[in-house]
Amino acid sequence: MKRVQSIDMIRGFCIFLMVLGHLLDWWIIRPDYWLITFLFSFLAPIAATGFLLVSGFSAAIAYKSRARKAATSTDITMTQARSIYFIRALLLLAIGLIYNTATALALNDLRGIWAWNVLQTISISLLLAWPLLGIPKYLRIGLGIGLLVANDLLFPFLLSYIDQQNIYGVLFHILYHPEEAFTILAYFAIFIIGTVVGDFFFNFNTLNDSEERKNTIKRVFIRTILIVGIIFTSFGIIYRFYDFIYRRTLSSMFYSIGVILILLSVLLYLEEFEKIKPKKRYRFFFYYSFYSFTVYIAHDLLIFLFYQQLNALIIWGAVIGIFCLLTLLLKVIHKKLGIKVSLKAQLGILSLIIVNRIEQRKSRT
Repeated sequence: MKRVQSIDMIRGFCIFLMVLGHLLDWWIIRPDYWLITFLFSFLAPIAATGFLLVSGFSAAIAYKSRARKAATSTDITMTQARSIYFIRALLLLAIGLIYNTATALALNDLRGIWAWNVLQTISISLLLAWPLLGIPKYLRIGLGIGLLVANDLLFPFLLSYIDQQNIYGVLFHILYHPEEAFTILAYFAIFIIGTVVGDFFFNFNTLNDSEERKNTIKRVFIRTILIVGIIFTSFGIIYRFYDFIYRRTLSSMFYSIGVILILLSVLLYLEEFEKIKPKKRYRFFFYYSFYSFTVYIAHDLLIFLFYQQLNALIIWGAVIGIFCLLTLLLKVIHKKLGIKVSLKAQLGILSLIIVNRIEQRKSRT
C-alpha cells in the first residue's frame, strides 16, 4: 500500500503544536502569560484532538491491513494480528504509567501516577477500540458523538466532587485527572471517529488504478469528508458561541475535529492530484510524525532550560532556535539510526517478537 503522506503531515503538525505550546507555557514569565492564554485557545484543542484523531486513522488502517493479510496469506493469522495489537497497546500503557510515575515522584504528588497523557490515552483507546473496529461506520460515528455529549454532561457533575473521598471523587480522578489533560471519554470518542476516516483511507489506498483512486478521493474526501468537516467546524463555532476556544468543551471538540478533517481533505487533494511535491515539502512534519512518541517523552527535559525566564518577545527567538536544533537532530537521527530511535516503530517490532516467541512456545508443547 502507498504511504499517505498527508497523515504524516497532520500527525507531525499536531506534535509540533504540542511541543510549541509546552515550551511557551514553561518558559514565559508570568506577567506575559496572556500570550499563552490567547494561543492555547486556538492551538491546544486542534493539537490534542488532531493527534488522537490521526491515531484512530492509524489503528483502523493497521487493523484492516492485518485482517486482509490474515485472510490472503499464511504469514499471519487473525489471532496473531490481535495479539500484536493488544501487546503493542499494553506496552504503550506500561510506558505511559512509567512516565506518570517518574513525573509524580519528581513533583512529589503520587496522585499523578494515574494521570491522563498522550501515551496512556492512546493505549487505553486502542484496548477499548478493538471490538469496535469491525462494526459499521455509522455505529462508530454515533458512539463517538454520544460519548462526546455524555462527557459534556458528566464532567461538570463530577467536577463538584474533585478530591473528595467518595465514589464520585474516585470516579472523577479515574476519568478526569488532571482535568486539563487527555481525559479518556472525550479523546476515546475522537479516536473512534478517527477509525471511521481510517477505514475510508484504507479502502481508497488499496486501489491501483490511478483514475479510480482519484475519483474515489473526489467522492469520499473532497465531497463527503470535507463537507462533514465544514459542518462540524460550523457547529463547534455556533453552539455555545465562544466555547470552541476552551479546550475539552463539546464545541471545542466538534470545532477541532472539523478543522482536522478539512485540513486532511485539502492536503490529500494537493498530494494525490500532485498540486504540490509532497516528498520535498513534507519532510519537516514527517520527522515529528515518525518520532512522535519519542519527541513527546524527550521534550519534557526542555522545561528546565528557560523555566519562567523569557518575556513575550524574547521567547520567540528561543523557541525558533530550539525547533531548528530539534529538527536538525531528528534529521540526523533518521539518517543515522532510522527506526532504532522511533518508540512507535520499536513497539511494533517488540510486539511482533513477543507474539512469535509465544507461538514458538505453543508449538513445542
